[in-house]
Amino acid sequence: MPENEERGFGEAFQKRLAAASREKVRIVVKDQYKDAWDILTDCENANLIPGIIGPPGVGKTLLLRAYAEKTNRLFQWVTGDEGVRPAHLIGSFNPALVLTKGFTLDSFEPGPLLKAMVFGGVFGLNEGNRLPEYVQNTLLEPFEEFSVNVQRLGRIKAHEGFFPVLTMNPEEMAGAHRLSEAFRDRIRVWIKLGYPNKETELEIIRVNCPEYKLSDSVLDSVYSLVSATRVSPDVELPASIRAGISIARLSAQMAMRDNNGEVTHKILSDSAASVLIGALRFRPGIDAEPAVSALVRTVLGKKGAESR
Repeated sequence: MPENEERGFGEAFQKRLAAASREKVRIVVKDQYKDAWDILTDCENANLIPGIIGPPGVGKTLLLRAYAEKTNRLFQWVTGDEGVRPAHLIGSFNPALVLTKGFTLDSFEPGPLLKAMVFGGVFGLNEGNRLPEYVQNTLLEPFEEFSVNVQRLGRIKAHEGFFPVLTMNPEEMAGAHRLSEAFRDRIRVWIKLGYPNKETELEIIRVNCPEYKLSDSVLDSVYSLVSATRVSPDVELPASIRAGISIARLSAQMAMRDNNGEVTHKILSDSAASVLIGALRFRPGIDAEPAVSALVRTVLGKKGAESR
């Protein structure tokens, strides 16, 4: 890119870095999240490694980000999948730098696990049960001895502030591996997060829609929509908390554009259909589009009848 454009990008990039450093985590620490927070604190103080189990979108990673922020520590994380290799966790040598500097620390690019170990940060291993077993086994030493061998550089001992936490979806969900027995044995405490109760979920939605004025009746309808997907026998993967936030935000924005801020039945129905068509996974043989339409009609029809 041209020199002036490159310089402009660099300045803009630094501003975005500064903006990210000022950003605070939006989280509601009550109900099950308060219990999980307390157990995380107890685990760290007792030198025990916890695992957090729950469906997608219940705030497992967000909880860890907030925990690191509250304790003024670096937060590093990796999301497990088939493509993750040990080097993605620990780091690797930059071939171009090796040619000029050799296999030295200056040529090494640390991964998120090693950064958390060196600086004493919180390390979140997200969806750890999606990692191949041989990658899970790479973590045995860091998760047991709090040390790791960095190839050609030697073995390091983690900073005393290093706190690794595993998060994972329930094992019965599609695409998940089992944890290896050796790795599972390193996880000493298990914290279960489910979908929050109505009061807590509505507060989470409000916290994530600070610029919009949403009535209690609209929020109640949003909750009814997402909670209905969690009990439907046709739905394999139901709506997460993020889906509820998305319906609320889209409804409010559409209302501001077309109806002076009032969220009508049609606006709410259209918003819900647009969000849920991609947020849900239905059981084999069920056509998603008519199924979403039927669910929205059923739920909002009942809500309308209740309000009369």
